[in-house]
Amino acid sequence: MNHFERNPMHTPAPAPRRWIVLAILSGSLLLISMDTTILNVAFPSLVGDLRPGAVQQLWIIDVYALALSGLLVTAGALGDRWGRKRLLMAGFGIFSLASLIAVFSTEAWHVIAARALLGIGGAAIMPSTVSILRTVFTDAKERAFALAVWAAVFGGGMAFGPVVGGLLVQDYGWHSAFLLNLPVAAVIVAAGLRYLPESRSPRSAGRWDWWGVGQSVVGMLALAGGIKQLGKSGVADPLPWALLLVAAVALTVFVRRQLRLDNPLLQVRLFAKPAFSVAATAIFLPMVGMGAILFLVTQ
Repeated sequence: MNHFERNPMHTPAPAPRRWIVLAILSGSLLLISMDTTILNVAFPSLVGDLRPGAVQQLWIIDVYALALSGLLVTAGALGDRWGRKRLLMAGFGIFSLASLIAVFSTEAWHVIAARALLGIGGAAIMPSTVSILRTVFTDAKERAFALAVWAAVFGGGMAFGPVVGGLLVQDYGWHSAFLLNLPVAAVIVAAGLRYLPESRSPRSAGRWDWWGVGQSVVGMLALAGGIKQLGKSGVADPLPWALLLVAAVALTVFVRRQLRLDNPLLQVRLFAKPAFSVAATAIFLPMVGMGAILFLVTQ
């Protein structure tokens, strides 16, 4: 164990290392964000090959984002407790396995299962990247720069995904959109094992909040599913409203529970701070707009 791992909360990494860490984590996030949109241009080729039904097509598109959004809070808390580097490496293991399943898929349900696993892997990777960044960059100005790079890479990956996907699908078929993940993941894992420090949160001690995990997963899945269903079936369909009602109840109970706990899964009180809430909103709204525009343009 090196000196940084013994005191991850207060000892900054050596000057060369923290920029290497930023590069590794940026590459990790780039892969996850590209996978959000890379299937947009590969989808027509996939449909022509596997002939999925209408419902299966919706699941192929939606299940990645549903799994990713539903597990983000839980994965972030797990990384604080289990170790962020360890969770990041586990996430890439899941991500690589899912990519292999997708490459060798011969049925639509194979791709659905692979996309769900990709979402689980992505949920393990994303919060780990930002947590490690906050641990490594102890200087306020450098941390702000690193987080700006983090946000820019995520947005750039979403824009880059359709371009890369189009080039690959044109020459090698839709399988290549998933095959790309394997060499990139291998490079990131090799570099991460060597350069990334391990860190945990000192506030993560205590019993694991299984009730909070269930509430957050149900709430986020219902919220994402309700919004997607509302866009597809319109306001007259009762299903999206039922999902949104479930989301409102589950997330309300989750927030109230987190406010009462000494070691919550999510520090809800952070959103009461204007600097944090404004920054979160400033990141969230452009990402929503970019995702919508990229999907429409690539089609």
